[in-house]
Amino acid sequence: MKILDRPTRQGFTLIEIMIAASILMVLAGMAIPAFSGTLEEARDSTARQMLGRMRTAIDFYAFQHDESYPGYDVGSGSWSAATFENQLRMASDLDGNTAAIGTSGYAFGPYLNDALPINPYNELSSVMMVAPGGSIIGPDDSTGWIYFADTGVMRANSTESTYDGGAAYDL
Repeated sequence: MKILDRPTRQGFTLIEIMIAASILMVLAGMAIPAFSGTLEEARDSTARQMLGRMRTAIDFYAFQHDESYPGYDVGSGSWSAATFENQLRMASDLDGNTAAIGTSGYAFGPYLNDALPINPYNELSSVMMVAPGGSIIGPDDSTGWIYFADTGVMRANSTESTYDGGAAYDL
């Protein structure tokens, strides 16, 4: 007498697949909110770091240039964002005139070795220059940064909020 073998099962049933999919969805539902906050915190941390780099460069420039903040062009007698960037990225003399790194007579700088950092809130690296005596209403996201030349204060030009609810402008 021959015993009939039952055919072996190959694959999963629809019920088994649905149970596995629902377990994965529950796990994903618990993990995604935790990661979204992490991304916002990382953006805030990056903005603080970029502001710290620029604030240090501004302070060191002022220290080496008789407490004069960068951005003032002696030749034209005016403040500009282009002069600000050149004075931080190139060699300079005591008056703030700039030249290529290594040029004789230009003993100071550079204070930033690469381009101005990018604001992580709006992906811009440009600077809005607020000349001494000038003012602004508030951030408008038109540039990456706002620089107040009379005080040497650098701020993020962003209308967004930080992860903890503060203003990115106030970092």
